[in-house]
Amino acid sequence: MTTENNNGGAAAVRDLLEKAGELERHGKTKEAIEVFEEALKLEARPEILQHVGNLYNRTGRVDDAIRTFEKSTQQQPEFAAGHYGLGLSYFRTARMQEAVKSFERAIELDPGLMTGRFWLASAEYQRGHEERAISLWQELLEVCPEFTVAWYAVGVGAAHRNDHDLTLKAFSKVLERNPRSIVANYRRGVASFYKGDLDEAIESFKHVLEINPEHRGAKENLRALEDMRMRFS
Repeated sequence: MTTENNNGGAAAVRDLLEKAGELERHGKTKEAIEVFEEALKLEARPEILQHVGNLYNRTGRVDDAIRTFEKSTQQQPEFAAGHYGLGLSYFRTARMQEAVKSFERAIELDPGLMTGRFWLASAEYQRGHEERAISLWQELLEVCPEFTVAWYAVGVGAAHRNDHDLTLKAFSKVLERNPRSIVANYRRGVASFYKGDLDEAIESFKHVLEINPEHRGAKENLRALEDMRMRFS
């Protein structure tokens, strides 16, 4: 009798998960969440909790997401995805210290979690720990150099600290993947100017204006640099 009941419960959960998945695939996220919640009443597996937590985050229900991820990690303390989801939820609510702890735990459990490393650095940056954040992003890029958004983050952090060499390196990497990035072209122009390379700075600002002819900063800088080059050539 017990086996039949267990089998019946498992079948009910499976049917609910299939129904929820179908609703989600058709963009009916709210309805999918409701069905997932019914499944959780029958079986609150960490994997289901994680998925529902992600859906809560996606629909702006961050407090519900936090409670759901907390439950998943309480049930299975070594569930890396649950700690990662919890970290993202804390990040979204500006609870950076808690976000850092969650991301660190997720990475400890799954060292290959590259997005976890990225968000750990981002949380540290938001806490004002710029040097550690840049170091963490650079460590990530040593393992995963194609992680373009990390190069972008390094560039922004380096520019804020007036590290012109690192700014140039980082935004040059971004431009390899996205030549039309206005921010990357503009920041490379500024860094080139401070490094004394007027030609490179001018070319960078010209690239910005090719993409956005109304960019005020690029216009003003280009005018000033071309005038400077004429005066001293």
